[in-house]
Amino acid sequence: GRFLIGSVTVAAGSAAEILHRVFTAGEKPVAITQAQYYGGDTGEGGTLFLIPPNAFVSGMKPSDQPGSIAITNGGVMSGAKGTVEFPSNVLGTIDGRFPLLIMPAFSSIAVNLNNPNAASFSVRLGGFELDA
Repeated sequence: GRFLIGSVTVAAGSAAEILHRVFTAGEKPVAITQAQYYGGDTGEGGTLFLIPPNAFVSGMKPSDQPGSIAITNGGVMSGAKGTVEFPSNVLGTIDGRFPLLIMPAFSSIAVNLNNPNAASFSVRLGGFELDA
């Protein structure tokens, strides 16, 4: 299927623990194969969440969305770790393997930060539409 990209930049000064939509699947499930981030500041960390289909996300906390699931460890996306020209990878392993994350149709992936961010924090995801 088609390769799709979604991204978000969380503006500096944003509140902690608020979800920011990064990617939304359309009528077909999507296999997320790439995930990168950069920005933020020391002591800030991001977590990716899978959000149920057709749920409103932006501006809410994970606890506001029944059925939301953390798909990375809390704060694993460390602030001040990458730059726009040298981003950090979320899904890659030390030996270069990339796990697949299969998103149901119409579901979303969002990021939240563990602290109010002092610098903007950007996340980009890429994946392939699947024939269901």
